[in-house]
Amino acid sequence: MISEPELEDTENGPQVMPSVPAPRTGDGPQAPPAGTPGQAAAPETIAGRRPRRLLSRLPSQRAPWLWALGGAVVASAVWAAGLYAYGPAGPDLGGYRISRNLCLDAELPALSAFLGKPQLPRAAVDEQLAIDRAYCTLTLMGSRRDEAKNDSGPVPYTGVDINYTLHKRTDPGPEFDATVTQLAPGGAPERRVMRIPDLGERAYLVTDPSRDTRELKVLDGQAVLTIAVSHSVNYTVDPATGEYQVPEPADFSGIEPAMVEDMRDLMDALKR
Repeated sequence: MISEPELEDTENGPQVMPSVPAPRTGDGPQAPPAGTPGQAAAPETIAGRRPRRLLSRLPSQRAPWLWALGGAVVASAVWAAGLYAYGPAGPDLGGYRISRNLCLDAELPALSAFLGKPQLPRAAVDEQLAIDRAYCTLTLMGSRRDEAKNDSGPVPYTGVDINYTLHKRTDPGPEFDATVTQLAPGGAPERRVMRIPDLGERAYLVTDPSRDTRELKVLDGQAVLTIAVSHSVNYTVDPATGEYQVPEPADFSGIEPAMVEDMRDLMDALKR
């Protein structure tokens, strides 16, 4: 057996200290002192005393773990309470509402005067807890240039796509600038981005030279709006010759003020 370590007394020589702990009240029957006739001395091994030491240490070892568990439960309760309190209120939407029909909200008077009468409007809407989305696509037919020439040939078409997203839980600001331009394959012409002042919180006009499109993107608080115009290729057949005829594309030069004007009108309509 492994004996208790010995303590040395420098004056009286080596002394062996008693290895049996003093009896304590409430520990049950006490063993007689060592050397009592008919009784064996209490064991002096570490194994013999280990159960008492383990029992005395268990509470101190469990306490930090229980405290950590209790702290985690309390923190989770506080987090859940904060989430519940924030959820119903949400951020300030700045007066913006969901659009049930974005084609009706976006009348586009300036673009219509510039590129022609709106035709074939189609709308879509999706309402979720986190965001509301609305979409409108339509076609603008004719132009003032064709009317002045009284041209009976093919009429140019312009496609218009309008997107509206209302963020009801998170802030779209940090991601707005990073996603102003769409991804393009390698070798595609670089898109031109121009800042538009005094329109919402931030606004950009993006021009794609490869398709000659214009895209006006606006961030206004929790709302993100886009108006995009692009040339549509529509082929017609000459009844006399049977040849395909391609209308001359509409002239987009100077279209930016009309896009900004219609965007302002749309933003006002979505707050009514």
